[in-house]
Amino acid sequence: MTNKGMGSSDPYELEQKRVDRIYGRFDEVKKLVKERLSSTRTQKDLNLTSMTERDSFAAMYEDRLSLLRAGEYRLVFGKLAMKEGGERYIGRMGLLEGQEPILLDWRTKAASAFYEATFLDNMGVRFRRHITTQNRKVIKLEDELLDLTPAESERELKEGLLSGEGALLASLEEGRTGKMGDIVSTIQREQDKIIRMPLESTVVVQGAPGTGKSAVALHRAAYLLYTYREKLQNSGVLIIGPSQAFIHYIDDVLPCLGETDILIRTMSEMLPRVKVNYSDSPLASKVKGDLRMVHVLKAAIQRCIRVPKQIPDIFLNGVELKLRREEIERAQEMAKAAGPYEVGRRAFLDSMCSLLFNKYESQVEGILSGEDADFIRLRIRTNSQVRYALNLCWLPISSRWLLDDLFSKPAKLKALAPWMSEEEVASLIREKGKTSEGDIPLLDTAMDLLGEDLVPKNTKRKSDEEEFAKATMDLFGVSSSLVSTSYLLSSLSPSEQKSLPERAAEDRKWQFGHIIVDEAQELTPMQWRMLKKRSTSYSFTIVGDIAQTTSLAGTRSWKKRLSPVFGKDWVLCPLDIDYRNPKEVAEKAWEFAQKEGLNSGEIRAVRSVKDSLEEIECDDPQEEGVKKLVKCAKEFVHSSRGTVALITGKKLEREMREKVQSALEREFGKAETEKLTQGGWKSQIAVRSIEDIKGIEYDAVVLIDPPQPSEKNGEERKIAASRLYVAMTRPTQKLVIVKRKGARLFI
Repeated sequence: MTNKGMGSSDPYELEQKRVDRIYGRFDEVKKLVKERLSSTRTQKDLNLTSMTERDSFAAMYEDRLSLLRAGEYRLVFGKLAMKEGGERYIGRMGLLEGQEPILLDWRTKAASAFYEATFLDNMGVRFRRHITTQNRKVIKLEDELLDLTPAESERELKEGLLSGEGALLASLEEGRTGKMGDIVSTIQREQDKIIRMPLESTVVVQGAPGTGKSAVALHRAAYLLYTYREKLQNSGVLIIGPSQAFIHYIDDVLPCLGETDILIRTMSEMLPRVKVNYSDSPLASKVKGDLRMVHVLKAAIQRCIRVPKQIPDIFLNGVELKLRREEIERAQEMAKAAGPYEVGRRAFLDSMCSLLFNKYESQVEGILSGEDADFIRLRIRTNSQVRYALNLCWLPISSRWLLDDLFSKPAKLKALAPWMSEEEVASLIREKGKTSEGDIPLLDTAMDLLGEDLVPKNTKRKSDEEEFAKATMDLFGVSSSLVSTSYLLSSLSPSEQKSLPERAAEDRKWQFGHIIVDEAQELTPMQWRMLKKRSTSYSFTIVGDIAQTTSLAGTRSWKKRLSPVFGKDWVLCPLDIDYRNPKEVAEKAWEFAQKEGLNSGEIRAVRSVKDSLEEIECDDPQEEGVKKLVKCAKEFVHSSRGTVALITGKKLEREMREKVQSALEREFGKAETEKLTQGGWKSQIAVRSIEDIKGIEYDAVVLIDPPQPSEKNGEERKIAASRLYVAMTRPTQKLVIVKRKGARLFI
């Protein structure tokens, strides 16, 4: 591996000319899109149809312009020199100059050798070049000669752990920005294999901290949308993240990869217009996640169909309409076969109203017909006594009412769920009107059982609209990878001018062509049941680490958790190379995980960093921790890059945030401190709780006075240990552990 060119001319000059040519074409395309957008926006004197068409084109140009802007940074990053002659330049998007492809989208099959070629299988590549640019200027080249003899191949393979190692390590040395960056220029071979697996596969990516599994999942989403666009353009991709902090952390990655038509949600946000306002205890979360809760809900609903002991009297125009128990029971049994609860209820009401009409007609002189009969039928349906009596027999209920009723009555809950212990029943009792994350799949199941809906949208696309989208994609001499088409397939009606993610977010029953679940080890069986219903063909990418499970209802074995959901139709793809953490930090974390029995596979870290691990014992961990955070901020935070975090227990988070703020103001001044800490999710200096940092990385982490793993219960101890394990593995450069003197922490 060398940074010298493979030809006689200056490689930097050569590549700068090619990069200039690519950016020149890029600027032409961007200018053309801007002109088209401006021209479209200024059209006047249009009829309704033309205005709708204009708005559709304007939305398409705005979408394309956004993707161009997102992809401009380090647009070109690689080159393949082929053994049979010719060159391929690899970048974030595809660009054509006339009919010549001057830049290949990284997702194309022709670009796959950039990630997959090795010394032993060079895939027809003579050498691979990593191109690093800064503000469109080539600042670094790194070459790998792949066309070697067998002996040379074996020697090269033994000398390096990774192909493209230098480019990867250089990227790790860069300061963090508070947002996840894409890894498109440094994807490793084992990662690329997962990214390019077929859409039909259900892939489980088990990876230790720092193995890049979350980034791999995001790049897989972009790859699938590019490769299977026709299959996914009307259904889309759903990404489930563990928290809002994580979603903010990753939300810049996909636009930079050329994709925006992806819905990103937490499990708490999976029901339209349902807001979570309550946190369950760990035990309550476990119980609500049990699949037996489906039977509890079914039983609770069936209790709402009954015959009251005292059937109310009904009088209409002085005529008594007596109902007999057997008549009610017969109508109920027939109505139950009609469909979900609400459908059955309507059938029951129709049947009973017809019965009451017949009873009325039999007690009056003559046969009622025409307007007289219609009038009496209307009077029966609107009669308060009739409504009261029939509502007692088939209660009008909602999913919200059902859960509120169930979780406010311990005796009823115990009767419906005899498998629950007294402690488990008590953990579920709460005030009415509260909604937790664990309630979401229960509400969703109740809605299905009740036949309750939340205004689904008509997503059927017309053939002429599809032709319109395809024709628009060919408008420029630009590769179709530059923009997603699903937005263009929205209806031309003004009321339908919504993107696919917006329409999917509003439709509870929307089914996605592919679902990606990050931190999947935390999901309960009920949550898996809910997600499976939202997949058109059970196409999933499941990403997680069973050593990082922090929920009582979480996963400690992929086989035990996923086999009931997917059967045998899933494949486990392990990642075991830690790209993020320094070797010293990774080994410390792995040693701790082994001691606590966290079932963590051996971690292989790719680099050693001097002074990357520091352990301190002191009388006041809070004071010492703040000092260390300020020191790390001075060392790692520069300009707009570099992030550091102080991680502590949830109870200390607010207090420590105030102490850190004061210390930073003394060191940097008030104005500079506000700049560094007031960026919300993008803050360069942050105080985070140990419960809320999963999936996020920082240049340096100060872990102070961490809670001890519980000695009371084996499962609770594992959860506490998993949280510590997660906290220890957040840094890319340095970890400082500050603990109280005499505290028996770690090994």
